[in-house]
Amino acid sequence: MSFPMERNNDRHTAQHRYLLFPGCLASIRFPRLVYLARRLFPELGIEVTETESFSCCPDPVRLRGADRFTSLAIAARNLAVAGETGLPVITLCPSCTLTLAEAGRELKSDHGLLRKVNDVLAGCGRELSGIPPVSHFLKVLYESPGPAGLRDMVRRPLKGIALSYHSGCHENSPPDILRFDNPFNPRKNEELLDAIGARVVDYKEKSACCGSPLSLDGRMDDSLSAVALKVEDMRRCGAEALVVGCASCFQQFEIGQVMARRKGLLDAPLPVFHFIEVLALAMGYGSEAIDVSAHKVKGAGTAARLLRGEVS
Repeated sequence: MSFPMERNNDRHTAQHRYLLFPGCLASIRFPRLVYLARRLFPELGIEVTETESFSCCPDPVRLRGADRFTSLAIAARNLAVAGETGLPVITLCPSCTLTLAEAGRELKSDHGLLRKVNDVLAGCGRELSGIPPVSHFLKVLYESPGPAGLRDMVRRPLKGIALSYHSGCHENSPPDILRFDNPFNPRKNEELLDAIGARVVDYKEKSACCGSPLSLDGRMDDSLSAVALKVEDMRRCGAEALVVGCASCFQQFEIGQVMARRKGLLDAPLPVFHFIEVLALAMGYGSEAIDVSAHKVKGAGTAARLLRGEVS
């Protein structure tokens, strides 16, 4: 695997310490994302500590809908684990961010509910006494080093490659909990893409869901139609590839485009990148770091060069 040479970090922002919550999907299906995060974050002034005590967040859609209290208790256990370290939590998954942040807010405002949850946690030797802040990694990057600081750190800018960003539903909604960007017209992650040298392509359907929850409900055709709607809009507006900040959205666009094409719902798919992957390329990592062989949609032209790590 090709990595950039060690370099002097004196010009970087001061190190901010976080406890990393990688999430199940990234850890199991896309471990390269977790590996890259561990390497990249310290270069960007984000020092991460890890623990083996975390469990699933749990998922904010399925278990929460089936058994709200159990979902809340599991989230509270994870918050208790984090609280014992005294560190804020940084996540790689917007859904994990929402689950933990929403549980923290609910338990902080309802002392009776907190007592009931702590009665359950006592059975595993835990107590939630302090609720740590929880942030998605892109929110952390936007706040520090920020787009301007990130631009100064990039070693190999993407040189104007046309990319559209898909903002996952749980990156910004509900805004009163996540407190990051406008869910109907998100711009901040596009500013981060611009900072690493990409030419950001705006498109009409940017606030639409990727369709992943529809597949969980058994509505596969609707799910694939949602994928096709977004991809066709991005391509029509000039995008050569799309970028996401969510492992679930990444999986949906990767596999969903292949399936949508087989069903005749999509003519020309777009290569899909997780933000951590394009960030790694811009920071000087080679194509081996993003595991080109694992990408389902290879693309052509500039996007193919990006997948090969030829960004200069």
